[in-house]
Amino acid sequence: MITLFHGQGSCSLAVKAALALTDVDYQVTKVNLGEGEHLSDEFKKINPLGKVPAIEVGGEFLTEGAAILLHLAERAPNAKLLPEEGSIARAEAYKWLMFMYSNVHPHYARAFVPGRYGDDEADVKTKAEDALHNLFAMIDEQLGDNDFINGKELSLADLYLMVCIHWEGVLSKSITGTYKNIARYKQHMFEQPVIGEIYRTEYAN
Repeated sequence: MITLFHGQGSCSLAVKAALALTDVDYQVTKVNLGEGEHLSDEFKKINPLGKVPAIEVGGEFLTEGAAILLHLAERAPNAKLLPEEGSIARAEAYKWLMFMYSNVHPHYARAFVPGRYGDDEADVKTKAEDALHNLFAMIDEQLGDNDFINGKELSLADLYLMVCIHWEGVLSKSITGTYKNIARYKQHMFEQPVIGEIYRTEYAN
C-alpha cells in the first residue's frame, strides 16, 4: 500500500495521476495547503521542507515529485509510464520530465511568491512570466506534431505538464489562450481514460 500526501492544485497532482494508472494499491491523504498543514511540525516529520508530494511506502517516506514518479514507473512497469528502458525515447521522456521540474516549476514559484525572491515583487513576477512564456513556446512547438510531449505515447512528463498548465491562472497572459497546440493538448489530456477525470476535477476546483 502506498499513501500519497496530496495538496489540491499542487504538483502532487502528477503523482496522483500516475498512481491511478498503475495497479498499485494506494490511498490519498489530503494536506490542506491553504491552512498551512504542510508547514506543521507533524507534516515536517514526513518532509522537513514542508512540501508535497510525499509518499509512504512500507513505513518509509519518499519526497520530491520527480523521484516519486520515477519510482512508480519502475514499480509498475505494466503501466508503461515510460518508454522502453535504454531507448532514446526513454531518454527524451526523462528530458521533458526534468524540463518541467528544473525549468518551468522554478519560474512558477517566482510568479506565485515573488516576494521570496526579491524586494521588487512586480519585477520578479514580470521576469518569471516572460521566462515561462519562452518555455511554453518551446513546449507548444514540441506539441505541434505530437499527441503527447514525448511523441505518440503518454509518459510521466505529460502528467507533470498538465500541472504546469493548470497553474496558468497566476499569469497575466494565459498559456492556453496564447498557444494553440497546448490548448489542444489540454483537451486531449482531459479526454484520456482514468486520468482525464482526475485532471478535470482538479482543474474545476
